[in-house]
Amino acid sequence: MLIEHLQKIFAERSRKNPKYSLRAFANSLDLDSSTLSAILRGKRPLTSKMAMKLIDRLEIEDPLQMQLLLMGTIGGQDAAQKIDYAEFDMASAEVVGSWEHFAILSVLELSKTKSDTKSIAKRLNIPMGVAMEALYRMEKLGLIQKSDTSWKLTGKNMSTPTNIPNTRLRAAHRQHIERALESLEKDSVQSRDITGITMAINSKKLTEAKNLIQDFRRRLSAFLEAGDRDSVYRLNVQLFPLTQENPK
Repeated sequence: MLIEHLQKIFAERSRKNPKYSLRAFANSLDLDSSTLSAILRGKRPLTSKMAMKLIDRLEIEDPLQMQLLLMGTIGGQDAAQKIDYAEFDMASAEVVGSWEHFAILSVLELSKTKSDTKSIAKRLNIPMGVAMEALYRMEKLGLIQKSDTSWKLTGKNMSTPTNIPNTRLRAAHRQHIERALESLEKDSVQSRDITGITMAINSKKLTEAKNLIQDFRRRLSAFLEAGDRDSVYRLNVQLFPLTQENPK
């Protein structure tokens, strides 16, 4: 559990400062970067002495939090333990609630693309800390596995729950919409398609409309994924009301 906490802290600092490096994080913990890298990758076991040192350097003073971090680290669950189910439950959706996770899975499907952590981070233009945290989480979920220095897919197909309100999923959708706004400004019209239509509708057909949208997404995905894959794209389809349901 302490490893997950370190990954989270590193990712948070990297999001605030994309230039924040593993070396800088290691210096803040009074460690050399190679030792910290091995700990974050689960290649070096944490002793109780090392765990206490890290907790002290992170300035964690809450006794309960300290106990939970230590219990989950010393003699805790195997970091390589895999979760075996076909769909994310809500707890998993909380873990994989940001756009980077599924983008990384898609990068690993590309042809002729390096799949080490540094190359993945560079291809998606995300900080190393964010990439490391996402890769570590997905390895624990059994979505990916490491071979030497490269990552590869395990073949497990996963999806997030549908039609279930969830704070983390809403945040993920918000991130994708924000990235669409960025694309509107920086990407050429030849490499994107951002269009829409406003219409007066029969709201009783919304359930059927959602099914049609889902079918369209899957058909378009199958069409674009055929052949040599060289890029990762995100398709956002937004259908939402502009009028109040029951205006007073």
